[in-house]
Amino acid sequence: MANSLKYTFQIIGEDSSPITHEDLAAAKDTVDFGGWTFPDSGVAWSLADSNKTLVVTITFADGDAGRTAQDAFHNNVKDTWSYPVANTPWLSTTWGLKPDVSNVFKVTSIKDGEVDLD
Repeated sequence: MANSLKYTFQIIGEDSSPITHEDLAAAKDTVDFGGWTFPDSGVAWSLADSNKTLVVTITFADGDAGRTAQDAFHNNVKDTWSYPVANTPWLSTTWGLKPDVSNVFKVTSIKDGEVDLD
């Protein structure tokens, strides 16, 4: 079992409900991840919730090196990098990006106090 991080996003439409994406390419065009540096491998994109949720799953190797890379990526997301934003026309005061719909952090093992996954 590999270590992985899953980040989820929905675009909220003007009626306050998540929009439905036509396909994965269209969904990826709705979110600007300009502040994130994805690893060269192990990134998978998908749609969930009847094409309403964009899912980014990042897989890391088992073992210490993979765990170190996973911890660094997640800590950069929450502490260092600018969070993704919705692209136009969803970048407005009534519409926008809803992050963290159903995020998941899967690790092969965690020792007490080893990693901060909040």
